[in-house]
Amino acid sequence: MSTSDHEPKKSAYLKYSSLGFQMAITIGLGAWLGTYLDDKYKTETPVYTIVCILVSIAIALYQIIKEVINLSKEEDKKKSHHEQKSTQKRP
Repeated sequence: MSTSDHEPKKSAYLKYSSLGFQMAITIGLGAWLGTYLDDKYKTETPVYTIVCILVSIAIALYQIIKEVINLSKEEDKKKSHHEQKSTQKRP
């Protein structure tokens, strides 16, 4: 195998691993915002924190699902393009 064979695998791993970081940052920002709002409005129970975390989880899941769908569409296009090239070369 040449290094060019490893490049698509590396690229896919990097894309998918970045999704985890993206999700963690989104949820972390939601938690920070909720804590900030609870401190600012002096709530007895962490209502803002809970709501902001739940909303940020929903946003993060939406982003992840959307990105995974886009990545799988790209991979399908690459596979079909590769298959078309290999069938065109045959006599």
